Amino acid sequence: MLKRIYRRLFKKNKEDDFGVNILHDVNKYRGVLWEKIEKFNELLKLQQGVVLHHTKEMEDMFPLKHNIENGMYTREIFMPKGSLVSSFIHKQNHPSFFMSGDMSLLMDTGEVKRVKAPEVIMTETGTQRIAYMHEDCTWVCVYRTNAKTIEEAEKEVYTEDYRDLPRFIITKRKELWQA
Repeated sequence: MLKRIYRRLFKKNKEDDFGVNILHDVNKYRGVLWEKIEKFNELLKLQQGVVLHHTKEMEDMFPLKHNIENGMYTREIFMPKGSLVSSFIHKQNHPSFFMSGDMSLLMDTGEVKRVKAPEVIMTETGTQRIAYMHEDCTWVCVYRTNAKTIEEAEKEVYTEDYRDLPRFIITKRKELWQA
Protein backbone atom coordinates (compact mmCIF):
# COMPACT_ATOMS: atom_id res chain seq x y z
CA MET A 1 0.00 0.00 0.00
CA LEU A 2 2.67 2.55 0.98
CA LYS A 3 4.63 1.92 -2.21
CA ARG A 4 1.50 2.68 -4.27
CA ILE A 5 0.84 5.92 -2.36
CA TYR A 6 4.51 6.89 -2.66
CA ARG A 7 4.41 6.39 -6.44
CA ARG A 8 1.24 8.49 -6.71
CA LEU A 9 2.70 11.30 -4.60
CA PHE A 10 5.85 11.55 -6.64
CA LYS A 11 4.26 10.99 -10.05
CA LYS A 12 3.35 14.13 -11.95
CA ASN A 13 -0.42 13.89 -12.30
CA LYS A 14 -2.68 16.83 -13.08
CA GLU A 15 -5.97 14.96 -13.11
CA ASP A 16 -8.66 15.86 -10.57
CA ASP A 17 -8.82 12.17 -9.61
CA PHE A 18 -5.25 12.29 -8.28
CA GLY A 19 -6.25 13.29 -4.74
CA VAL A 20 -9.26 10.98 -4.65
CA ASN A 21 -7.10 8.01 -5.70
CA ILE A 22 -4.68 8.75 -2.86
CA LEU A 23 -7.58 8.83 -0.38
CA HIS A 24 -8.68 5.40 -1.57
CA ASP A 25 -5.11 4.07 -1.32
CA VAL A 26 -4.68 5.18 2.30
CA ASN A 27 -7.50 2.90 3.40
CA LYS A 28 -6.96 0.11 0.85
CA TYR A 29 -6.33 -2.55 3.48
CA ARG A 30 -8.32 -2.89 6.71
CA GLY A 31 -6.61 -2.07 10.00
CA VAL A 32 -6.11 0.90 12.27
CA LEU A 33 -6.80 3.97 10.15
CA TRP A 34 -4.89 6.32 12.48
CA GLU A 35 -1.71 4.32 11.92
CA LYS A 36 -2.26 4.34 8.16
CA ILE A 37 -2.73 8.10 8.20
CA GLU A 38 0.39 8.50 10.33
CA LYS A 39 2.42 6.54 7.74
CA PHE A 40 0.78 8.56 4.97
CA ASN A 41 1.78 11.79 6.73
CA GLU A 42 5.37 10.55 6.93
CA LEU A 43 5.34 10.02 3.16
CA LEU A 44 3.81 13.45 2.61
CA LYS A 45 6.65 15.11 4.52
CA LEU A 46 9.07 13.72 1.89
CA GLN A 47 7.17 15.50 -0.89
CA GLN A 48 8.54 18.85 -2.02
CA GLY A 49 6.22 21.72 -1.21
CA VAL A 50 4.42 20.00 1.68
CA VAL A 51 3.20 22.45 4.30
CA LEU A 52 3.40 21.46 7.97
CA HIS A 53 1.01 22.55 10.75
CA HIS A 54 1.92 25.60 12.84
CA THR A 55 4.34 27.10 10.29
CA LYS A 56 4.45 30.42 8.44
CA GLU A 57 3.87 28.52 5.16
CA MET A 58 0.71 27.00 6.63
CA GLU A 59 -0.56 30.43 7.69
CA ASP A 60 0.08 31.78 4.21
CA MET A 61 -1.41 28.90 2.18
CA PHE A 62 -4.22 27.89 4.56
CA PRO A 63 -5.37 31.06 6.33
CA LEU A 64 -6.87 30.17 9.69
CA LYS A 65 -9.13 32.37 11.81
CA HIS A 66 -9.49 31.53 15.51
CA ASN A 67 -11.96 32.84 18.06
CA ILE A 68 -12.54 31.97 21.73
CA GLU A 69 -15.64 33.43 23.32
CA ASN A 70 -18.24 32.30 25.88
CA GLY A 71 -16.76 28.81 26.20
CA MET A 72 -16.69 28.27 22.43
CA TYR A 73 -13.60 27.90 20.25
CA THR A 74 -14.19 28.38 16.53
CA ARG A 75 -11.73 27.76 13.71
CA GLU A 76 -12.28 28.76 10.11
CA ILE A 77 -9.78 27.52 7.54
CA PHE A 78 -9.42 28.25 3.85
CA MET A 79 -7.99 25.37 1.76
CA PRO A 80 -7.03 26.06 -1.87
CA LYS A 81 -8.03 23.95 -4.84
CA GLY A 82 -5.71 20.98 -5.43
CA SER A 83 -4.52 20.74 -1.82
CA LEU A 84 -4.38 17.47 0.06
CA VAL A 85 -4.91 17.99 3.79
CA SER A 86 -4.51 15.70 6.79
CA SER A 87 -6.32 16.76 9.95
CA PHE A 88 -5.40 16.28 13.56
CA ILE A 89 -7.28 13.65 15.59
CA HIS A 90 -10.31 15.22 17.23
CA LYS A 91 -10.68 14.80 20.99
CA GLN A 92 -14.36 15.79 21.25
CA ASN A 93 -17.62 15.58 19.34
CA HIS A 94 -18.44 18.84 17.56
CA PRO A 95 -20.23 20.32 14.56
CA SER A 96 -18.29 21.20 11.42
CA PHE A 97 -19.66 23.53 8.79
CA PHE A 98 -18.48 23.12 5.21
CA MET A 99 -19.17 26.63 3.99
CA SER A 100 -17.89 26.71 0.42
CA GLY A 101 -16.23 24.49 -2.16
CA ASP A 102 -16.07 20.87 -3.21
CA MET A 103 -13.85 18.20 -1.63
CA SER A 104 -13.39 14.47 -1.23
CA LEU A 105 -12.99 13.15 2.32
CA LEU A 106 -11.64 9.88 3.65
CA MET A 107 -14.35 9.13 6.21
CA ASP A 108 -14.05 7.17 9.48
CA THR A 109 -15.63 4.15 7.79
CA GLY A 110 -12.85 4.08 5.18
CA GLU A 111 -15.20 5.29 2.46
CA VAL A 112 -14.21 8.25 0.30
CA LYS A 113 -17.09 10.73 0.13
CA ARG A 114 -17.49 13.71 -2.18
CA VAL A 115 -18.83 16.70 -0.25
CA LYS A 116 -20.13 19.93 -1.76
CA ALA A 117 -20.89 23.00 0.29
CA PRO A 118 -22.92 23.95 2.12
CA GLU A 119 -23.10 21.00 4.48
CA VAL A 120 -23.08 20.37 8.22
CA ILE A 121 -20.93 17.43 9.29
CA MET A 122 -20.91 16.10 12.85
CA THR A 123 -17.42 15.09 13.87
CA GLU A 124 -17.01 12.40 16.53
CA THR A 125 -14.23 11.96 19.03
CA GLY A 126 -11.40 10.05 17.40
CA THR A 127 -12.07 11.33 13.88
CA GLN A 128 -9.10 12.05 11.65
CA ARG A 129 -9.64 12.98 8.04
CA ILE A 130 -7.67 13.34 4.85
CA ALA A 131 -9.27 15.67 2.32
CA TYR A 132 -8.59 16.59 -1.28
CA MET A 133 -9.91 19.97 -2.50
CA HIS A 134 -11.56 19.94 -5.94
CA GLU A 135 -12.28 23.67 -5.50
CA ASP A 136 -11.23 26.34 -3.02
CA CYS A 137 -12.88 25.39 0.28
CA THR A 138 -13.81 26.98 3.59
CA TRP A 139 -14.42 24.78 6.66
CA VAL A 140 -15.54 25.95 10.11
CA CYS A 141 -15.39 23.90 13.34
CA VAL A 142 -16.93 24.79 16.70
CA TYR A 143 -15.73 23.32 20.01
CA ARG A 144 -16.63 23.79 23.66
CA THR A 145 -13.69 24.86 25.80
CA ASN A 146 -12.65 26.57 29.00
CA ALA A 147 -9.33 27.58 27.42
CA LYS A 148 -8.23 31.19 27.45
CA THR A 149 -5.67 30.93 24.63
CA ILE A 150 -5.62 29.37 21.16
CA GLU A 151 -2.75 27.09 22.19
CA GLU A 152 -4.68 25.79 25.23
CA ALA A 153 -7.82 25.28 23.11
CA GLU A 154 -5.91 23.32 20.46
CA LYS A 155 -4.50 20.99 23.15
CA GLU A 156 -8.03 20.41 24.45
CA VAL A 157 -9.59 19.57 21.08
CA TYR A 158 -6.80 17.92 19.02
CA THR A 159 -4.08 15.33 19.31
CA GLU A 160 -1.59 13.81 16.88
CA ASP A 161 -1.49 10.51 18.78
CA TYR A 162 -4.62 8.38 19.03
CA ARG A 163 -3.23 6.87 22.25
CA ASP A 164 -4.21 10.19 23.93
CA LEU A 165 -7.88 9.28 23.41
CA PRO A 166 -10.03 7.48 26.00
CA ARG A 167 -9.63 3.69 25.82
CA PHE A 168 -13.30 3.09 24.90
CA ILE A 169 -12.91 5.39 21.84
CA ILE A 170 -9.80 3.51 20.69
CA THR A 171 -11.61 0.18 21.06
CA LYS A 172 -14.72 1.48 19.24
CA ARG A 173 -12.65 2.81 16.32
CA LYS A 174 -10.57 -0.35 15.99
CA GLU A 175 -13.77 -2.39 15.80
CA LEU A 176 -15.17 -0.07 13.10
CA TRP A 177 -12.02 -0.24 10.97
CA GLN A 178 -11.59 -3.99 11.23
CA ALA A 179 -15.21 -4.87 10.44
